[in-house]
Amino acid sequence: MKKTILMLAALAPFAAILAADKPEKSPEEESAEKAARVRAMATAYAPCTVNVRFRLKRLPDGSFPDTKMQYRCPACGNSALHLSRDNDDDLPCLVTGFVIAPNRALVQDLALRADWLDGLEVVCGTNATPARLVACYPDENAVLLETDRPLAGVRPLAFTGDATNKPSLFHLVTDADGRVKVGLRKVNREFTHYPATGEDWCGATPNTLVVDASNRAVSVQMRLERKLNDVLPKPPSSWRSEPFAEREARIAALEKRVLASILPVYLHIDEEKGGNSGRLFMFSDESKSSGDVDTFGIALEDGDVLIPLNLDSGKIAALDKMEATLPDGKKVPLEFAGAFAEYGLFLLRFPDGKTPAGVASTRFSAAEPEKLMRQAAYLVQPKNRNGKIQISLAPRAISGFRRVRGGAVVPNEAPEPNGLLLLASGEVAALGGHVRSGGESWRSRTAIPGDRLARLVAARDFDPEFSVRKGKDRIRVAWIGVETQAMTKELAREKNAQGYLSADIGRGSLVGKVYTNTPAARVGIKEGDVLLWARRTSSERREKLETRDREFGIDIESLFENLPPSMFDRVNVTPWPKVEEGVNDVFTRMGIGTKVVIAWVSNGEKREAELVLEQAPVHYRTARRIRNRTLGLVAADLTFEVRSFLKLANGAPGVVISKMQQGSPSAVAGLRPFEVITSVNGEPVTSVIRFAELIKGKKDLTFSVRRLDATRIVRIQLKADQTK
Repeated sequence: MKKTILMLAALAPFAAILAADKPEKSPEEESAEKAARVRAMATAYAPCTVNVRFRLKRLPDGSFPDTKMQYRCPACGNSALHLSRDNDDDLPCLVTGFVIAPNRALVQDLALRADWLDGLEVVCGTNATPARLVACYPDENAVLLETDRPLAGVRPLAFTGDATNKPSLFHLVTDADGRVKVGLRKVNREFTHYPATGEDWCGATPNTLVVDASNRAVSVQMRLERKLNDVLPKPPSSWRSEPFAEREARIAALEKRVLASILPVYLHIDEEKGGNSGRLFMFSDESKSSGDVDTFGIALEDGDVLIPLNLDSGKIAALDKMEATLPDGKKVPLEFAGAFAEYGLFLLRFPDGKTPAGVASTRFSAAEPEKLMRQAAYLVQPKNRNGKIQISLAPRAISGFRRVRGGAVVPNEAPEPNGLLLLASGEVAALGGHVRSGGESWRSRTAIPGDRLARLVAARDFDPEFSVRKGKDRIRVAWIGVETQAMTKELAREKNAQGYLSADIGRGSLVGKVYTNTPAARVGIKEGDVLLWARRTSSERREKLETRDREFGIDIESLFENLPPSMFDRVNVTPWPKVEEGVNDVFTRMGIGTKVVIAWVSNGEKREAELVLEQAPVHYRTARRIRNRTLGLVAADLTFEVRSFLKLANGAPGVVISKMQQGSPSAVAGLRPFEVITSVNGEPVTSVIRFAELIKGKKDLTFSVRRLDATRIVRIQLKADQTK
């Protein structure tokens, strides 16, 4: 009890202080005073605000410049925050300006270039006066407009007073009808701490008038962020300024330097001879055909060219031609150096390992991203238009940071995929890219900071699975050794797996066969189990293991009877499931040799195991083939999935007909695609090499042909001149 009394006595002075500071006014009285003050501000400062119309030109492709600068729109009833400009029509950007001289007004800097503007007007009531940009204030995110004659009906702001003692912030915008909307803003005390610099930054509201306790104007606020506890802005007369023409000249010089370091690059992907079944999904600028791609490359030191293009391992394997166009128009071949495992980027090289004369080398910023706060930067999205690079630099001031995949820190102004964020020095602060995370990797986008790019290129830690290959080695498939089929609700209930399937996991895949001595067999996956998902051991991102219904089904009888032989020269269809599709498509993009965690359901229980993805054995698409023009057919060796589908023993003889020429002796005799020739003139056919030996020089041929479980005899009699 005594201890409690002592504590109360100790707290008595603080209680007295709190009682003295306690407001005596009721909430209703405070609200009424606040409303009265806002009305007084609207009346007092309405003549000091104007509307400014920025009318943007359309680009050659019909779109508008993508400035991506936020501003408060006076045309909206609630003064909404917009991006300038999500143009879907010819309406101008309408922003609020503060009059500081009879013919001058301050406006938030929307990061516009002079050649983007089709018109600029200051609007006072019903009067619209042409204006021009004369200066910019990079530290305060503002620009200065000037008209040729004084503006009618306005009163320039007079900046007096002292804001150090309880300043007030009034957000002022004028709507499309000239009415002033006023809102009292509190000083933002929510902040972000950046450990790299020890600084705390908080958000700020542009189009804000700063006044002292007597409602006298101190300054205007145009920025979107400010250091916590920073002194509020001083009068514009003390701001650091730069003539707008000088900024334009500086950007033009940087643009010229960037154009010398970004090269048009042409790629040819031989999709006929290689490539996985996965889609060719990329942000290329122009595709002449499915295998011809115009993109761009970033020239680096020591003859390297960085290509920010997300190609899967199959497409990279099938790269057949790579060349760059130099600034003088000369075309130079490039060589493949390697692709990075983590990001959708790869390196090409000039043949002699030297950057050609006239090509500037790009550097990556090695600075910690957080140390770039408030530095001038520029967004650029290069486009390859018929072998020529088009760029347009949009000025920025780095206003904050965010964390992306792997804990990397990138500026909030990070670019779209394949775009760059450049510093004033020309160094790359961030590159928009894609993450290789397996499965549908092209959906995962993130910006890559310059310091990480510098380490990636220096380490040259390439994934060997992403390499240019020749011949059938291009078609590489990763697998775990299972055949799967599409799941249905009925199958999910039958296998007690419905409780483990969800929108995130998808429909799953039913295991129909497990091959011996494969990763799946070694971890205990059995026929009848349901595959759920897989992920790299180095990532938490799960990839769905789904098998889709096949477009043509597996009705081989229909294929035999209804499709003419010529159809199979144009349609890539087989009666057996393709090894490179389904769950193996996911595994292939993860890469052969990758350690993964796989989840499945067995007897109603969920299980997980770690395994290493292996290269699938020779399959139908990579099987050895031989063409006989006399017979008009192409035959292929039997592979494991073909034998499994046709229920042929491993040692059973035969070659499978993969293509037929319409009207050929084989077609006239009744042979059909996907039938198996087991013998020629009574001799067993063990391979396509043996098949070629058995038919060479023979005029009378008797084939034993198997169609599913039925066997028949087919006789072909060739003319004497056809056997040569």
